Amino acid sequence: MTGRRFWLLIPVVAVLLAPALIKGQAKKAGHGTLSAQDRIDIQMLVSKYAYAFDTGADNGYMYADLFAPDGEFVSENGTTKGRDALAGLGRLPFIDGHKPTYGIAHFVMNHVIEPSPQGATGKAYMILVRIGENNQPGGEFSNIGGHYEDVYAKTPQGWRFKRREFIPVKANPPQEAATAAPPGPPKAEPAVKVAQLTAQDYLDIRALASNYAYGLDTGADHGNLYAGVFATDGEFHGPPATPDSKTPFDAKGRDLLRTFAVGGRGSAYVRHFVTNHLIEPAPEGAKGKVYLLVLDIGQDGKATSVNMGGHYEDTYVKTSEGWKIKTRHFFRSKSAQTIQAEAAAGK
Repeated sequence: MTGRRFWLLIPVVAVLLAPALIKGQAKKAGHGTLSAQDRIDIQMLVSKYAYAFDTGADNGYMYADLFAPDGEFVSENGTTKGRDALAGLGRLPFIDGHKPTYGIAHFVMNHVIEPSPQGATGKAYMILVRIGENNQPGGEFSNIGGHYEDVYAKTPQGWRFKRREFIPVKANPPQEAATAAPPGPPKAEPAVKVAQLTAQDYLDIRALASNYAYGLDTGADHGNLYAGVFATDGEFHGPPATPDSKTPFDAKGRDLLRTFAVGGRGSAYVRHFVTNHLIEPAPEGAKGKVYLLVLDIGQDGKATSVNMGGHYEDTYVKTSEGWKIKTRHFFRSKSAQTIQAEAAAGK
């Protein structure tokens, strides 16, 4: 090959190699991606965890096989690693040598999944409820609650826990809502028109509800984590915090929404448990409804109690920042007896 032909070929080779080089550099830099199926598979892994632990199925090995071969579970009691050791953990606590086949105790909600260089990371709230134990009709709350922090790895057997850590609830003394927050991002572009909802759309919208809980409970990033699940002109509307209060919870725009998130409680604080997220297409983009249970998990000798509950009704829009909540209305739950009593009182 002549020198002239060699130098002419260099630009061609560079063009052919560029995509591979860029892909390799992105991978090296840790720019991971997750498909809709990946996210669904990870959600199923986390759901199966509760069934495996509550039933102790396959002598604890159903639980153990949710972890990668080098996976580990971490708690205040230490680290458990290895299939046999994890199976032993999955057998605890057996009652009369076994667990109830249909027993349930671990209620896991608010699952957030993010891509990472290793595969994916996640967080999820958990409250342990003792159903029908200790001769209690219906069941009773335990004082075990908090959140998991996970690392997921994709193995030949599918997605597995590389590491799962349970962090019990802990609240620092509440502080004033952060008012001196950093400026928010520039005004988002108009909503993107959506012809139909894809599987990824459903997953992205579900993630909003989970991130809402983390942002509200922890007040992270001066309230910006909470405010960021809303569109820049997003709105929240709810009844007064207490029956004797006359002031409703109303806010429009991220500056006001930030003040709802109380800072200073710390990243281990959990309170808002959301579930039963229903999503449907709508002219604006999508609409949804979500159940809410506000729990005060027992600390310092206090029993776990239900603070309140109800449901949200939402509209979602797809913006240049992704799916966001355009409007969220909260409706406090009322039993038939409460409605009758209010009607009798003329309220």
